[in-house]
Amino acid sequence: MAGKNSPIVIRGARLIDGNGGKPIDDATIVIEGNRFSRVTAGKVDFPKEARVIEASGKTVLPGLIDNHVHYRDLLGELFVAHGVTSVRDLGNPFDWILAQRDAVSQGKIAGPRIFCTGGGFYSKATAAHHQVPANPADAKTMMQELIRQGVDYAKIHLGVPLEIARAVADEARAVGFKLTAHLDTSILPYVDAGVDGVEHASGCAEATIRSTEGLKNLASIKLWLAKFLACWTFAEREHYAEVTEFLAKRGTYIEPTMVLWGAPVGRREQWEREDYELLKTPGLSYIPEDLRLLWLDHYYLAFGIRPEAAPEQDVVVGNRYSIYGILPEAHLREGYKRLQEFLGCLVRAGGNVVTGTDAPAVVPGVSLHREMEFLVEAGLSPMQAIQAATKVGAQYLGQEKQLGTVEEGKLADLIIVRGDPLKEITQTRTINLVIKDGVILDTSFHANFTNPISRPYSQEFYGYPIPKLDKISRQVAGERDGDLELTLSGKDFFPESVVRFGGSPVPTKFLSQNAVAATVPSYLLKVGTIPISVSNPKPHEFADKGATSNAVNFIVKFALGG
Repeated sequence: MAGKNSPIVIRGARLIDGNGGKPIDDATIVIEGNRFSRVTAGKVDFPKEARVIEASGKTVLPGLIDNHVHYRDLLGELFVAHGVTSVRDLGNPFDWILAQRDAVSQGKIAGPRIFCTGGGFYSKATAAHHQVPANPADAKTMMQELIRQGVDYAKIHLGVPLEIARAVADEARAVGFKLTAHLDTSILPYVDAGVDGVEHASGCAEATIRSTEGLKNLASIKLWLAKFLACWTFAEREHYAEVTEFLAKRGTYIEPTMVLWGAPVGRREQWEREDYELLKTPGLSYIPEDLRLLWLDHYYLAFGIRPEAAPEQDVVVGNRYSIYGILPEAHLREGYKRLQEFLGCLVRAGGNVVTGTDAPAVVPGVSLHREMEFLVEAGLSPMQAIQAATKVGAQYLGQEKQLGTVEEGKLADLIIVRGDPLKEITQTRTINLVIKDGVILDTSFHANFTNPISRPYSQEFYGYPIPKLDKISRQVAGERDGDLELTLSGKDFFPESVVRFGGSPVPTKFLSQNAVAATVPSYLLKVGTIPISVSNPKPHEFADKGATSNAVNFIVKFALGG
């Protein structure tokens, strides 16, 4: 009789091993311990105590890899239920993510295998775990310490100078680590400096934008979230071949996070419906309100309300534009088309594309399947999309000797799906069984699921920040004045921000991240000292605070002669 630690035999399935060759029909896969011991066509001898899984008519794939996540306490079941057996964490409090990585590795907490970098290197820290080296020598010392403490790779973020990138790359390369980057300028000099790959395909569009008009348009994008997508609207196709051939020759990895484009390219209603159906599963009742709101409303955070549902422009928060009013959706669809064409050029040149989702900005697990579907729409073959989530993804992690393919001697990560994803990539969603590290995983959701090692603070990377109100264009009015026009200055304002006069929302117009205009109706001008504040909608960046700014007092005085 097969026991808990008995070998596992899967037979009769069609095997897509991740190497890109012809699938193996009637495959037999033998797992002993946590490794593949035999992978072959046809029948083979295996230990009599083995657990046998008959998989005729089904397809076996390597375990899937999400190469861009920001791990959180309660995401583990969602990842593994969708066949994601490994993730690369792009930034978290260092001690906490190491504790999560080790707890999952020991089987203490359900979840995918975690690879982490700690906080990463920044030009300006916005969280306690971000590191800001003063010079290259400082960067080298910091990277050496991260290596000593046990990171899996290195990361730089927006604004890090080339000399810092080069110093980090030198230390990472010395121990065989990859260096990834999130850029806001051309990728080309950073690859020369030692960057191995980029997140969100950042720096790629910028590398193609060289015309005076294009550079002017690029400089007009001020809001940092807009830079994830809007730059592709201005990408210049005539430079695609030069850039993609350079990247392919250097073996640079491009993680495009195409799933972030869902709303402007027509997936909004479909994905909202799918996410809603998933999240109402009773077993997921442990998912907190802020995460639910983030997943169900993230389309609105970046893209605003649907145009057909938008109120008139002069009513409180109406905005018919996408990306915080920077670009209409039609322009974004053009940008998406140009990104697709760029990726097509890259793969034809022999370049590397990997899958990443930025979860939990999107629902973990299912979003990786959406990413593969988007890659196929961009011109990758289903096999190439699968490899982006398996073999090539493992290479980007520096784990190609252990993960990414179903081969003898490698760690036993695989999924069994009911359909044939080479005929229709959406069949990767039809998951029948998940094995990680030689263990058959429970892929159901459990309402009592907990994570005993909670994240040490609640600041979130995604969601609306708390706005800060510095000053108002005037602070005194009379009780008989007409409607009052005000300009409020501060930071972290958005098109969806609302000015409140004594708690009452008033018509608000977005001017920039540092300014909004408001119209206070005359009927609200009651004598007294009135607090004025600015509110951002949920989901919030700071779960333990509201989304309302500090208040600035406004005086309404008696009318002269009243």
